[in-house]
Amino acid sequence: MTSFHEYPPVAPIVGYQLFTWGSLHGYYPGTSSSELRSTYKMEDQEMNFEQAYGSLSETDNTFEPLFIEEEDEDYFEDCLEEIEAALTLPGESMPYSLKCREALQAEFNGLMQQMLAQLDAFDAAHPTTEPLELFSETENKLDRNGFTKTIKFGECSPEKEQTVLEVEDNAFGIPVEARPELSATMEIQKLREAFENCIEEVGQLECRRDELVQELLELEEPMAQELQTVREALEEEQGLLSKISLERQSLQEETQKTKRRLFTAARDCAQRQVELELHKKAVEQLNQAQEELKALDVKLTEEITKIHSEHQSHLQELQNQLNITQESSKKKNRSYVTQGRRASCDLQQYLQGGIKALEDFYEPRLVSLLKRREATVDALSKAKEQCQELRAQLGPLREEEQMLRLQRTCLEERIQLMERQRRENVEQYRGTVDALEENIRELKTELKIQIKKTEELDMLKNSMVKELFFYREHADGPCKQENSVVVEKT
Repeated sequence: MTSFHEYPPVAPIVGYQLFTWGSLHGYYPGTSSSELRSTYKMEDQEMNFEQAYGSLSETDNTFEPLFIEEEDEDYFEDCLEEIEAALTLPGESMPYSLKCREALQAEFNGLMQQMLAQLDAFDAAHPTTEPLELFSETENKLDRNGFTKTIKFGECSPEKEQTVLEVEDNAFGIPVEARPELSATMEIQKLREAFENCIEEVGQLECRRDELVQELLELEEPMAQELQTVREALEEEQGLLSKISLERQSLQEETQKTKRRLFTAARDCAQRQVELELHKKAVEQLNQAQEELKALDVKLTEEITKIHSEHQSHLQELQNQLNITQESSKKKNRSYVTQGRRASCDLQQYLQGGIKALEDFYEPRLVSLLKRREATVDALSKAKEQCQELRAQLGPLREEEQMLRLQRTCLEERIQLMERQRRENVEQYRGTVDALEENIRELKTELKIQIKKTEELDMLKNSMVKELFFYREHADGPCKQENSVVVEKT
């Protein structure tokens, strides 16, 4: 099968028709329809044979139109664009589009070869009149199909048309109605049928393209919905996590406050316990001192009683001695009495001085000890009252501490459950995101493949346009020569 690059040189009118058809239907790669129409108008201005050679008469023969009718021009352009889009669809449409393109290329190549062979034979039989008729036929077709402004070889005065027809009749001696055009009409009919088949295949490809686009949209909708639901769930989880974190911070602040209160209460309790222990030690010391003083008092009373008994015994002895001495001698009694009185007075004075010294020595100590005892008793009672108050305050604090510990354990368990659920949700979301990213990568690779294939098609179109332009340039030479010959003969 021959490709588009291996075409033999075609006749001028065929190259001009194909070039006009390609320029009218957007076969310039990378250009829009408005740009294509402007370029075609520029080509019309360049190909204005009327300025160089004058007007030529239109033939009376009518052929079947090679292209579609005027009202279907937009539809045909849309069909061509949809063919190009269908060839770039991913998935199952690629092998079918390639087969269709290859079949169309093969059929078009065969038809082109047959047409070229028949045109060569017709040119050999009618070397002079064929280009003019075909040019006029092309202009009639383009004018009837209602494309853009084209070259009008028939826009001339009736006198010029009559002279041209007379020159043609005189030069060749063959009437215009009797010229053999059956083969050309058959080829044009075949081309028309081929283009109708192409249009049918374009419709099939369009339907297939629509089906594939619908399938792609149906596949993308659940993915987008699932992604949206995943994002909404993730936002909800993030909101719950932020709320839980705020609650956790507030509970941590409350626990810190309660810990500070418990610490201050424990510190005060420890200080009170230390003070109580100190007071207890002071009371014990006071009790010991009191016991010592009691023992000393007992000892002193015993000594006093002993001294008093000794004094009484001594007085009794002296009284006995005095009685004895009184009986023995009356004279000595006076002296003994005086001496006894003196001794008793001295003894009484001595005892009174000792008692007074003992009272002066021990009385302030006893008073201070009594005062100290009263102070310690008061401090001990106050300490007991403070201990009772602290114990009463410590009970609700312990209950509050237990409640806070329970709340803390409950919140820790709740946070662990939320973190576990969040990890599971994050893993699930990551799985879905990975699957979506993988699908996106696959779609991107398919899109790159389609872009590459479209670039190849654009390159093929560019080469085809270049060949058609080359054929048109080759077609310009013989047409100009024939037109110059006709003008000279007129």
